[in-house]
Amino acid sequence: MPDGANPRTDSEVTPLPPKEALDRARRATSALLEHFRAETDPDMLIERTPRQEGDPEFTYVWPLSQARAAVTELIAAHGSGSSGDKRPDEDLLAADEALLRAQERYWYPAGGTTGLPGYTAATDSEQGAHGDFFYDDNDWVALLEIEQHLLTDGAAGNLERARQLLELFRSGEATDASLPSLGGIWWTQGDWNDDRNTVSTVPSAKVALRLHQLTGDPSALEDALRWMDWARETLLAPEGLYWDNIKPDGTIDRTFWTYNQGVPLGAEALAYEITGDKAHRDRALALARAIAAHYRPFEAGGPMDEQPIQFNAILLTNLLLAESILGARVQGRKITEAYAQRLWQDRRDPTTDLVTDSRETGVGTHLLDQAGFARTLALAAMPRPLWTYLS
Repeated sequence: MPDGANPRTDSEVTPLPPKEALDRARRATSALLEHFRAETDPDMLIERTPRQEGDPEFTYVWPLSQARAAVTELIAAHGSGSSGDKRPDEDLLAADEALLRAQERYWYPAGGTTGLPGYTAATDSEQGAHGDFFYDDNDWVALLEIEQHLLTDGAAGNLERARQLLELFRSGEATDASLPSLGGIWWTQGDWNDDRNTVSTVPSAKVALRLHQLTGDPSALEDALRWMDWARETLLAPEGLYWDNIKPDGTIDRTFWTYNQGVPLGAEALAYEITGDKAHRDRALALARAIAAHYRPFEAGGPMDEQPIQFNAILLTNLLLAESILGARVQGRKITEAYAQRLWQDRRDPTTDLVTDSRETGVGTHLLDQAGFARTLALAAMPRPLWTYLS
């Protein structure tokens, strides 16, 4: 870049024609399904490609959830008809069914430390579901079940499973009065970590908001608002963004991850839609402004581009949801289209359609990066009427 030149920005990026946007999303998702298929089980995915010595047989449940989200959102973009395609091909529908079967390989009905069932971190052919319960892993699954239910008008998506997981989240709320900032939801049930996180507490609130919206359960709304209040009082920084977690001694991890901004944004917008309380609207708009100011999402190579792609994809789902409720002041569409085009132009191997410079691994491509890439492109292809269903 010449001395004195401004960094490239994409705030006025020209949207792609719908068919081209959908084609890009198809290609990124096809690359995911081709290159990350497990050799020992066609339903399962692997952690990275090419596989390396010491890798687990199957990926962990968190990357799997993001891969399944990419497929779910690509199917939804097809079904909208805006691209001229009324129905996705049978291979994509079969992939969706396979990933749902894969997800259930992580289900542990015996329950974790609180006695309630949930999804464990890992699974394999020999042990089955095993490893610690992470509340945020279970949040992503619950939110995806709800999103799929909404996108398909109830034809898919397991609301009963989401209700079960809400009970798990309730069991993970911190109740020890000796803790600094009583409340919040633990990150994991593992005895090696005692953090309470934005990413375990606010996604749980979003699950509760959606279930209240769908079922009218008043206790779900009460839980959601309490968890949101705790996160805002404990982890909202003076800059208007959310820190990552609080530790048992009261120390705050002050990292600003994009997904920790996206989910509170979506939750506040949903809470406004549900309750009509303008305080939620104002908080959402303030957070949207703080996101734009801090991450400079139209700047190539800026702070947003330095974040993990999968975190950015979660931010984008919530920007689009918030824009559907609060209007274009949120700029979800423009940010999503600009970021998707940068990823396609700057981070894609044109011979494989795999994302390059994978943050999660020094060798090859990690499933989390490819899932975030595919999900971003699917969101960029999704028409506005569907944004309200994103979770």
